[in-house]
Amino acid sequence: MSTRCSIHFTYQGQVQANVYRHSDGYPDGVLPDLDRFFAEVEKQTDDTRFGDPTYLAAKFVVWQAGEMAELQAKYRYPEPGEVRPLDFLSVGVQVTDPDDIAYVYDVECSSGNRPVVTYREA
Repeated sequence: MSTRCSIHFTYQGQVQANVYRHSDGYPDGVLPDLDRFFAEVEKQTDDTRFGDPTYLAAKFVVWQAGEMAELQAKYRYPEPGEVRPLDFLSVGVQVTDPDDIAYVYDVECSSGNRPVVTYREA
């Protein structure tokens, strides 16, 4: 069974955007992924939006969808290297946390620097 989680992008402790992740929700899956995501944001953008939780959450959904598309291209599609970036179900935007999540992550964006991530069991 998949380990589901919610990733809250917060500003001064208030949730501004809420992202659902369907699998690999354990800290040893999410924390390294968030670190890789932050590094890609720093590498690819002039304006990281680390201080703007809604924009950063949107960037995370796009990045996560790309990660899922690459995995699916390896294992799912008949044509070698075929990538379908919109053919994903593993990440989404939500209004409230589902009842079946195992962890909640808080990505605190109020400093303007790389966000601080904390987590707790749901």
